[in-house]
Amino acid sequence: MKTKFFTILFLSFSLFCFAQEQLKIKKEITAFFAKADKTNLQSVLPFEVDGKVGLIDAVTKKVLLNPIKNFQVFTLFNPVMTGYYKDYEFAINPKNFKITIKKEPESNNDLVPTIAEYKESTTDQDPKMPYESGIKGFTVDENGNLKTYAKIYKVDNFRNLYPFKYKGKYYAIAAIKKNDGKTYFGIIDTEGNTIENFDFVYSTIWFNEFAKNEDDVWFIANADINNSCEVLLENAFYINMEGKQKLKGEIPTFPSSDIFGLNANCSGCIKYSGVLDIEKMEWIIKPQSKIKIRWMDYTSKTVLDIKNPRDKNKAKIYIKVFDDHFTYYMDLDMKNKYLPTKMK
Repeated sequence: MKTKFFTILFLSFSLFCFAQEQLKIKKEITAFFAKADKTNLQSVLPFEVDGKVGLIDAVTKKVLLNPIKNFQVFTLFNPVMTGYYKDYEFAINPKNFKITIKKEPESNNDLVPTIAEYKESTTDQDPKMPYESGIKGFTVDENGNLKTYAKIYKVDNFRNLYPFKYKGKYYAIAAIKKNDGKTYFGIIDTEGNTIENFDFVYSTIWFNEFAKNEDDVWFIANADINNSCEVLLENAFYINMEGKQKLKGEIPTFPSSDIFGLNANCSGCIKYSGVLDIEKMEWIIKPQSKIKIRWMDYTSKTVLDIKNPRDKNKAKIYIKVFDDHFTYYMDLDMKNKYLPTKMK
């Protein structure tokens, strides 16, 4: 009976201490935003100095919080800000400045997949979609989904063939392994015929999902097998089915959308970086080496769909710049650097 009593007493005390700790954390986070305009929290931007994070107001340019340790911002106010502080994850609702927190979960090694499990989860081989040795191309079902394909397009146990429709006919991005042991990409029709301008000479071909319809399909292609991060991709470009090319030799690395069809395009060593509008296939910021652009972010008063280019008109978009000692935000026109004056 005593054991049960002391167990209940211990649990009650533990819960009380935990509740007090949470209350303390909330008060400290609240204090970080004491100088912020609560009617326009979208103007609050973080900056980082030697691993410490502070806050600045994008409108007044005033520092709201001097850089501190154990504080990170994951998402800006778009509309809810999320982050991390002293082993707690937090979220701040700008409508009522309500702060919610939860203890960061401890890592569980049992959740890390083994090599065998990882290979199984990443394979693109479907047992219901076998290759056929008797065909040279591929077949699709009534919905345009891949049904069967020639064995040559199975590379290293991966199915490397992805169909699409262009002007009423089906084609596919495909990959084969050549005698040099390397994989090369091209485009074929259903009979396995290679399409002009898309011989198997490319190290990669991707769909441009933001500039793709049945009558005008665009791809990003790269013919350089060995790439250096010190130079732009000389033989990378956008290309459509008619062979028209855009931005040849201008691209630091293969683009993928960060937000709203926009891409902070930078080489692996960040020798060159810029901002690309993937939908229009035009540079907003041409690749340059003056600043290092690694990411894009935004603020908004409502929930937006970052996969929808139309939603970018409802957001305030920033580029995230990495320096040797600083990380900070800038406007897309690169006129404003949101960093304390003494650090600029």
